[in-house]
Amino acid sequence: MPSSLPAYTPSPSTRWQRLAWLSLFTALNAGAAILIALGNTPLGDNPGGGLGLAYLGVALPGHFLALGAVVSLLPLLLGLGLRAPRGLLVSAVVLQTLWLCLLLVDAKVFALYRFHLNAMVLNMVFGGALQDQVALSWQTWLQAGAVLAAVVLAEVLLAWACWRLVPGAARRRPLLLAWAAGLVLMTCGQVATAYYDARGERAVTSQWAYLPWAQPITAKRHMHRLGVHSLPQASLPDPRHSQLQYPLHPLRCQSNVQPNVLVVVMESLRHDALDATTMPNTWALAAQSEQFTAHYSSGNATRYGLFGLLYGLPGGYWDSMLSEQRGSQLFDVLQQQGYDLHLYGSAPLHSPEFDRTVFAQVRSQLHTAPSALPVAARDRHIIDALRADITRPGKGHWFGFAFLDSTHAPYHLPKDYPPLATPMATHIDFLALDEDYVPVPERNRYRTAVHYADGLLGELMQTLRDSGQADNTIVLVTGDHAEEFNDLGLNYWGHNGNFSDYQMRVPFVLHWPGRAPARHTANTSHEDWVPTLMRHGLGCENALADFSTGRDLFDPVPADRALLVESWSQRGIRHGERTYVFDKFGNATTLDRQYLPVADQQPDAAAVRAAWDALTHFRRP
Repeated sequence: MPSSLPAYTPSPSTRWQRLAWLSLFTALNAGAAILIALGNTPLGDNPGGGLGLAYLGVALPGHFLALGAVVSLLPLLLGLGLRAPRGLLVSAVVLQTLWLCLLLVDAKVFALYRFHLNAMVLNMVFGGALQDQVALSWQTWLQAGAVLAAVVLAEVLLAWACWRLVPGAARRRPLLLAWAAGLVLMTCGQVATAYYDARGERAVTSQWAYLPWAQPITAKRHMHRLGVHSLPQASLPDPRHSQLQYPLHPLRCQSNVQPNVLVVVMESLRHDALDATTMPNTWALAAQSEQFTAHYSSGNATRYGLFGLLYGLPGGYWDSMLSEQRGSQLFDVLQQQGYDLHLYGSAPLHSPEFDRTVFAQVRSQLHTAPSALPVAARDRHIIDALRADITRPGKGHWFGFAFLDSTHAPYHLPKDYPPLATPMATHIDFLALDEDYVPVPERNRYRTAVHYADGLLGELMQTLRDSGQADNTIVLVTGDHAEEFNDLGLNYWGHNGNFSDYQMRVPFVLHWPGRAPARHTANTSHEDWVPTLMRHGLGCENALADFSTGRDLFDPVPADRALLVESWSQRGIRHGERTYVFDKFGNATTLDRQYLPVADQQPDAAAVRAAWDALTHFRRP
């Protein structure tokens, strides 16, 4: 029998030619990646000035060369082992196309929300909740397809041009020198990062936010040994890895009244949506209730807004509660006092993982509207189900919770629902939103969606009155966070982007039987609801600090109260006219009421200390 043929191995000259082509192709794509990133990087008014721009001049090339090299690993292996170059060319074009498209998506996300794509976004995608967060029209998908086609065409042309430029007998020396230059560039960027991080130089550290998925190397101890000393800088340490002691002491709660409790939360509800035209039913309720007109959510995303509302804790405890699957003490007390629980969500209550945090001990009693229904119909479904629950014969005292989702972008409406004002957008084109866009149609659609949700609330309130339960039911109407339409003129849209009033301030209407109507103008927080309910509604005798970092809404509020707020990638402290924003690296920026940086002003030390105390209050030493 003939012996088997030896495996084909490309000649050394062929390998060097392919390596030269791949290196040039990767470097040019790194240049394209830099251009994409620069689209969201302030150059003329960079907060770091000349030093910050100089740092970017080194860090950006090194950063994207490193990421591009990772993308090119598979083409590299194919190019060295296969007879024909087709596998190298095709794999490199496909992977670099996907890489640039990912950067384009990230750039749009960053432009709208000021955070990069992260593990939490991937969790939303694979957890099945993406369609409940962002609904894209066919026009948007068409635009995305056109962008993809353009990138593919550009990559094919670039690959062809690079192949023509690389000589057949590529020389080793120039290629090795190019690699060495790339390594030096990457090393210089990381050394500069470690040095300026050790010094606490904000001109440099503030640039990290513009680098997608940056992983800066820090070496404070080694730099200190070399004589590099850090500058004083306020920061909030990350306390997520500590073990919890929650509550501090066993709760002692006994209520002789046992009122019913109804909590209605509307997604993305702005404080100024509460008026007689947009929310007539809530407006009428507010006239008979206590209205907190300077009320703020505990976060600019649903995850942290509902967390603060139903725990009475800052969102910084989310990861610890999730890892230990420790629910809110509120539901322990409700169960102990024999409350029937009617817990409804229009959107899934498992993504974010409220079933393993807030409602962990009562997750079997969570109800979600059928996913096959349109969002507006889901809201109708849960309100009808809740109305049936609270009027069922033989029921005792109860706690009802309804989370309405129609008011989330793209602002869902039943078919043929009349617009509250015109012109009203028929869909939301997220790609069209920029600093020059005039969002009147989108605002009108949002207000109409709020009007629809308010109508459902009106039906629920009518059921309370018809069943004779209105005089024994505490009712709270609020939002999980607010919704911005570029109100600041800084190209912020929706939520998750900043801690301004337009993303944080929400209506808070509290109807408490036996209490006179009133308007409260002091700053209050979502963290205040649970301690107020536990003390006055459920008869808890403990000090509020045993189970919450919030305050009693019926007690006087200090004029200089600082509010701790949370987002996916930042933490903030709202303190009077200032907001102190801390990024994931601990860098602090002081912003004014219009969300513009305040030069040379450090965060208030007492406010930072109060925030740190809140974040560590329930953590074991």
